[in-house]
Order: sequence, then C-alpha cells, then structure tokens
Amino acid sequence: MSAVFQPIGIFLFGIGGGFLIPLLHRLGKPWLYAGFFIALIGLTLCSLVPLIAVVATGTPFQIHTAGAEPPVSINLRFGLAEGAVAACVNAVAILLAVALWDRLKASYVWLLLFLLVVMGINGMIMTRDLFNLFVFLEIVSVGTYGLLGMATSRAGISAGFKYVIATVIASNLFLLGAILLYQATGHLNIDLLTQSRAAMTGPIAGTAIVMLLACLIVELKPWPANGWALDVYETAPSALAAFLSVCASAGMLFALWNLMPLFGRHIDLIVFSAALTFVVSNLIGLRQEKTQRLLGYSSIGQMALMLLAIAALTRAGADEIMPLIAFGLFVNHLLAKAGLFCLAKAAKAWQVSQGLRTRSHRLHLVLLALFFVAIAGLPPFPGFWAKWELVMQLAAFADYGLIAAILAGSLLEATYLFRWFIRGLAPAETPESESAPRHLMLPILVFAGLLVAAGVAGAFVSGVGIVPALLPVIVGAALALLEGFPARVKGVAVLAAILLGTLAMPEADGLAGLFAALLLFGGVVIAAAGLHRVEPRPGHYPLMAVLLLAIQALVRAQTGLAFYVAWEFVTLSSFLLIAQGRASGPELLRFLVFSLAAAFLLLAGFAIVAAQTGSQDLSALTAAGPDATWGIALMTAGFLVKAAALGVHVWLPGAYADAPDDVSAMLSAVVSKAAIFGLLLGGYAVLRSGADTDFGPVLAWMGMATTVAGALMALSQNDVKRLLAYSSMSQLGYIVTAIGLMSHLGWVTALYLVASHMLVKGILFLAVAGVILRCPARRLDHLGGLLRAMPVTAAATAVALLSMSGLPPLMGFGAKWLLLSAMMEKGWSALAVAGALATFLGLWYMLRLFAAIFLGRRADTVSELREAPVMLLLPQAILIGGILVLSLFPKLLMDPVSAAIDRQFAATLVWEGQPLQTIYGLWNPVPVMLTTLAAAAILGGLWWLAARTGGFPGALRDAILSMPALPGWAMPNLAQSGWAAAAAGAHSLADLIRGVYTGNGQLYALLVLAYFLVLYFASRAVLAG
Repeated sequence: MSAVFQPIGIFLFGIGGGFLIPLLHRLGKPWLYAGFFIALIGLTLCSLVPLIAVVATGTPFQIHTAGAEPPVSINLRFGLAEGAVAACVNAVAILLAVALWDRLKASYVWLLLFLLVVMGINGMIMTRDLFNLFVFLEIVSVGTYGLLGMATSRAGISAGFKYVIATVIASNLFLLGAILLYQATGHLNIDLLTQSRAAMTGPIAGTAIVMLLACLIVELKPWPANGWALDVYETAPSALAAFLSVCASAGMLFALWNLMPLFGRHIDLIVFSAALTFVVSNLIGLRQEKTQRLLGYSSIGQMALMLLAIAALTRAGADEIMPLIAFGLFVNHLLAKAGLFCLAKAAKAWQVSQGLRTRSHRLHLVLLALFFVAIAGLPPFPGFWAKWELVMQLAAFADYGLIAAILAGSLLEATYLFRWFIRGLAPAETPESESAPRHLMLPILVFAGLLVAAGVAGAFVSGVGIVPALLPVIVGAALALLEGFPARVKGVAVLAAILLGTLAMPEADGLAGLFAALLLFGGVVIAAAGLHRVEPRPGHYPLMAVLLLAIQALVRAQTGLAFYVAWEFVTLSSFLLIAQGRASGPELLRFLVFSLAAAFLLLAGFAIVAAQTGSQDLSALTAAGPDATWGIALMTAGFLVKAAALGVHVWLPGAYADAPDDVSAMLSAVVSKAAIFGLLLGGYAVLRSGADTDFGPVLAWMGMATTVAGALMALSQNDVKRLLAYSSMSQLGYIVTAIGLMSHLGWVTALYLVASHMLVKGILFLAVAGVILRCPARRLDHLGGLLRAMPVTAAATAVALLSMSGLPPLMGFGAKWLLLSAMMEKGWSALAVAGALATFLGLWYMLRLFAAIFLGRRADTVSELREAPVMLLLPQAILIGGILVLSLFPKLLMDPVSAAIDRQFAATLVWEGQPLQTIYGLWNPVPVMLTTLAAAAILGGLWWLAARTGGFPGALRDAILSMPALPGWAMPNLAQSGWAAAAAGAHSLADLIRGVYTGNGQLYALLVLAYFLVLYFASRAVLAG
C-alpha cells in the first residue's frame, strides 16, 4: 500500500481529479460525486500512509522533480511534521466537504475548486522552494475566491471582494519579496536560504524578508489588518468558513514556520504582533452577537496563539518541545473550531441571543460545551496539555509578559464563548421542527470523537498518567450511559462509583489523607440527599461523580499538573451542575469567569515555582526559596478567589443561591474546601521555603475582613439561600484567618473549623432545601411558623446554628475558643476584637434565620405542610451525628488533625504553658453537654406550655421575628460595583477598538498596507538598535 500512496500522489490526485471532474460531470452526477470523493480520499491516503512509514522509520521523504538537485529542481519534503499536519488537514477537509455537501454538489465547479485548494494547502506545507510556495499560495487564494462565490447574499459577495483585495496585496508583497531575495542570493531554495541567512544583511535582502514576513502574517489575519477576514467568516457558508479557518490557515502557518529561520532578526516583532492580536481579538469578541463572526474572532486569536508559541519558543531555543506544543494547539483548534462552525449551522444559532433552535437541543448543548471547553484550553483536550507546557516553558525563560497575555486572552475568549453556551441552556421559544441534516451532524460527531481521542493522547504524552488524571471523566462518561434508568438507580450508582473510584486512587496520608477522608464522607452523605429527587435530572449524576472524584484526585495530587487538572475538573463540573438550577446568565457566567481567573493564577504560580525549582512536583514548593515569592503569591491569590475572600467574593452568592438545592449544599460544605487545602499548601511552602512574604498577617487580616463583611452582608439578605451563601463566605473567613496564624495551633484550629463548617453547612443547606421543597417561597418574609409542620428540620437547623455560633457545648465552641485565644496570645488583639464582632453578627443573622422560618405565625403563602422527605432528612441526621460525636469526643478529630500537621510545628504545639493535647484532655464536654441538654429540655417544655395556654409573652417573640435586616445603604456592595465597572470598561474598550471594522474595503486595504509599513519601519528600528 505504501508503494501506491506516495506523497507525490497528493498532487496527482489533486491535478488529475481537477481534470477529470468536468469529464465526470458529463457522465452524470453519480460519477461526478464518486470521482470527487475518490480523489479527495486518495489525496488523504497519500499523506496518511507515508506518515505511518515516516513514524516507523524516522526517515523523511525527499522528493526532487525533473531528475535534478535543488535549486534546479522543485523539491518537496514530507517528514513527520509535514505528514502530521497534512494528514490532519486532509482528513478534516473530507469531513468539511461532507458538511458542505448541500452547496458543493450544486456545481462541479465548486467540487473542482475545493479539491484544488486542498492540494494547494498540501503544497504550501511540503514545498522547499519560495517560488513554488508562491504558486501554491496563489492556487489556494484563487480557489478560495471561487468558493466564496457560494455566498449569494449581497454581504457575502462584498466580503468576498474584500478578501480578494487583501490577499492580492499580500500575494504581491510575497512576489516582490521573492524577486528581491532572488536578486540578493541567486536562488529561492528554502534550505539554501536558511543555510546562508547570516550573509543576508544588505538592504535588498532585508526588505525582501520583511515583505515575505508581512505576506504570511497578513494571511494569518493580524490585528488591525483583519477586517476582511472577519467579514468572510461571518457571511460564508458555515462549513466553508470552518475550512478557511482551520485548513487554509494551517497551510499559511506551516509555511511561516518553515521560513522562521529567515525571520530570526524579526522574531520579537512576530511575538509582539501575535500577542497583541490574541488579546485584542478576544477582547473585541466580548461585544459580538453574530455567532460566525464571534467564531471568526476566536479563530484569529487561536492562530495568533499558535504563531506566538512558535515564535516565542524559537526565540528561547526550545526547538525540541516547540513542535509538540504547536501541534497540540493546532489539533485542538482544527477539530474544535471546525465542529463549532458546523454546529452553529446545525443548531441554527446565527445570533448568540437566539439559543439553539433545533429539536436536538440536548445533544447540541453537549457538543457545544465539549467544543468550548477545548477552545478555552481546559482539560482533557489537547489544547490544555499544550497550553500548560507552553506556560511552563515561557516561565523557564522568564517571559512573564507573554504568560500574562496568554492567560488574559484565554480568559476573555472563555468569557464570550461560555456566554453563548449559557444563552443556549434555555431552548429557543420557537424551535425548528426539523432536525439537523445527517450530512452535517456526522462530521460534527466525528470531530467531537477525534477531539476526545486527541485529548487522551495528549494526557499520555504529558506524562500525567491517563487513569489517575482522567479517572473522574472516565467514571462520569460511564455513568452517562445510565441516563435512561430511574433517578434513584442512577443516584445509587453514583454513590457506588464515588466509593469505588476513590479506592482506585493512590492512598493519601498526612494533610491530604485527612482532607480526603473528610471530603469523601461529606460528599457521599450530601450526594445521598439527592435520592429524594425522582425526576430524571439529565447529566446531574455523572457530573456529581466527576466533581467528587476530582476533589479526591486533587488532594492526592503529587505534581502541579495533576493538581491543576483536578482543579479544572472541579471548576467545570461545578459550573455545569449550577447550570442545571435556576441560575441566571450573568450569575452563572460570573462564577465561571472568576473560577477560571483563579485557575489561571494557579497556573502562573505553578509555572514560576517550577521555573525556580526545576521540578513540577508539589514537594518542590518547600524548596522554592525566596525567589518563588511571586509564584506563591499568585497561587495564594487564586486560592483566595475560590475561597470567596472579600473583594473577589462576588461570584459566590449567586452561584450558591441559584444552584439546585442539593448542589448548593455540596458547593458550600465540600467544594469550598479545595481552596482551603490549597491555602494550606501555600502556607506550608512559605514556612519551609523561607519565601520573602508577609503571608501570615496578610492572610489573617484578609480572612477576618471576609468574616466580618460576610456576616454584615448576610444580615442584609431576605433570600434564605443568599443568606446562607454569605454566611458560608463569613465562616470560610475564619478558616483563612486560622491558616494565617502560621502555627501548629492555628492550623489545628483551621482543620477543626473545616470539619465543623462542612457538617454545619451541609445540614443548613439541606434543611433549607426541605423548606423550599415544601413551601413555594425563599424569602424570609414569606416564610414562618414551620416549627410544628417540620419539627425534625427545625431541630436539625437549631443544632447546626448552635454549633456554627460557637456557643458551648458543640464543636464550634472549641474551634472559636482556640482561634480567638490564639490571636490574643500572638498579640493580634485587634484581630481578636474583630473576631468577637463577627461572632456577634453571626449570632444575629442565625437567630433571624431560625426565627423567620420556624417561629411566629405561618405565612399566608404557606398552605398545608408536611415534614421534608426521609431521604433528605437522613443525611442531615448523619451530619448531626458527626457534630455530636466530635463535640463529645474531640480527640477523635484532634489527634489525626494534630498528626496531619507537619512536625515542623512541634515546637509551637504549646498554649498557655500546656501541650494542646493536654488542654483537650482536660476539656471534658460530656457534663457541659448533659447540662445544656437538660436546660434546653426545661426551656423547651416551658415554651411549649406557654404556647398551649397562650400565656407566652408575645412581645419577646415578636421582637425576634420583627428583627429587621441590615439596610442596604449600611453595607454597600462596593466589590460588585467595582467589578461591574471593570466589565463595562472592557466592553467600552472593545467597542472603541472594533471601530476600525467599518466594512469599507478601501479602509481594509489601507490597514493591510499600513501593517506592512509599520512592520517594515519597526524592523529597521530593531536592526538599527
């Protein structure tokens, strides 16, 4: 077979097919269609079969024509890089031809042009001669001009004309550059030019090189000389726009890569232009509503990212790793963007605001999410592994500015892409009656399958380990096969999968082991509460399994990459679970944007620490040294964002309040602890490495400010779930403060608070879930009088609130007692006073919460009620059992907590002259517990008697019930206003920048010429400097 399908056959099938297509047209359409696909498939096999041979032998094909050696002959090279790119482009071209079939089959001319363009792209990839590169460039350009004739609208014809103008200017620049270079060197062979590039110092050769560079970059659509391309992406048929975006651009990019040695003196300009284009294109994308134009901005940005990676790594001398990074980004964009353009047509989603307008809404939504996750550079797709390695390499060479540009552009791109996804969550009001045609859906599904396979291959190449890294999504995918089963069957399957999946993971010990055990217990118990739901809840159960297994993978991670993969899985699964609730678009998008910002801060921090230590192992954090201060600071900032620290907390209330009720419990009780675990890692790194940072005091004050502000904001809420959300923010602030003590006592307190918060918030959110289930209200002023109707729920709420308040005898008392006393001993009296104030504010909103729901008269909106379902009460009972056990026998938790803390703290394991274990040994909570229970029973009996006889003084009860919320003016939401102003500013800047896209072809031509002139004079300045 390898003897038949040779690289030269690409041109035989292309040119031969081009000659035969008009003849086959005369024989009839079946002959025509068969001939077209035979030629296209044959062309693809001529790249795929030799690629296999190259991989097997390691020897590239060197093809010389006319029986002579270069530069006399035309020579082609088909090595590993050429073969991989050509095979990918050709395979995708076949699928896009199928997707475009409704247009292609209308005329044999379209079939001929499509085949010739594919052949021309292969020529651009393989040629080793500048003149032949120009010929293939012209074949692609002229063929594209013809294919753009498929657009029948006035806007489409106009866009095609602008495309012609811009690319003709670029082609003329290339031709003039080739002529001048021939004048300077006497040949146009790329290999010979590369060998003699050091001698090309004259003005003619210098001008020629700038012209060649300008042509290729203009063909890749740099900002601001890219308006012509955006108009084409918007108006061309979807599959043709995809073809131009991923296939034609690939040929241009590969040609530039082949010529990169000639552009060595201009490498800084290439990097700057690519970085600017990546950021600006994605910034402007924020304001785009037309889906194909939006995808055009993304395509331009992705090509700029690939060019940035190639140029920056070439400049750094990272030639070995550069092809893998560039190829990962290329495959990711090739498959995901081709799928997205086709999916936009299949779903009839021409405007972002329209949603998805077909009957196959759920399938289209899944595909949309898959492609968006890939384009955003998130796991498990190839772009993620490539972007991780790219950032690691740039950090190793201290290119921090480029890291900032890449992460900023990536965040902007994810924002506008997922905005589209959120809009698509709700089916269109008037969905189309017919399904998407099969010839369009088949390529989309193949693109999705290939993208998943490429992601798995990327995980293997990265060395992270496929099973440990991807176990959460593997289990989630397996559970998705059970979608047709009853809800409770799926719920039980999820619980079993979580337990078995955890057993399959490496064993954790120390701090990680403690977190793993606590979060597994809490996660399984709270997930079990979902068994009270009998509706199908499509996607909920697989996503819950992904979330809880990703948390287990996160605390067990040994490397930064494994940690980051698990962190992103937690982010994505949380986002999709929240999306199943009543979350509004802005709230859901805000959660994702802040979560991704936190993740990108972690990525930058990991990269800086890895660059300083030479290792990506998490254990290297302890050896980072003072030079890693910025890396640790960035990681800490990322963890604080996810811990909802004051100022970056704006994502939390909407996410917790609008998520499904059992998901809210999971987010507050379990998921929030991932950030706490990360903060402990950061603190441990600071203590061991001696990094120059005021980590402890800053963290402690940040935590206490969050605690006080969260309590104040909780007091201003009338929505019960928002109140609990701000309460969660406040309680997390206590934990952050305890970590900031940077002592054994502080960290023991922090871990004790982690357990307490998990149990308490699990109970409260599940109790409120029961209340909402039985009552058609969430506002506190619409509730009331539920004590008799829901006594078990009321008792569970009372226990949780008592523990959270820090009053004896429950476990919350011990934790807050230690925290406040430790702050006083450290001399942080102001912090201790603030803690006391926060405790008072907490008591206020807790009393208000309980009174508003359970006491007083039953609200008019609440009719006949009954207790919450047993499957919702049982998890609360288990969590209450945990509180009672740990309150009665605190050493059950304190001993493993103390052992989990590093022995480095052993010298500080003393408080008021006594070892901490002695203090807990002297504290016997059993008598206090029994006394409190007896007092509560007596008071409860008196209360019941007074209520029965009507003798209870109503004034006191009315005072509790009428306790007003803190007025809004007393706690202005400055953070919300500040971030809203920042978003508005970004949108205004995007509007200002995209003002150059007027649709005027003359202006676009002038911008192309201006880009060349700026590049020319900038290169002169660089060379002169």
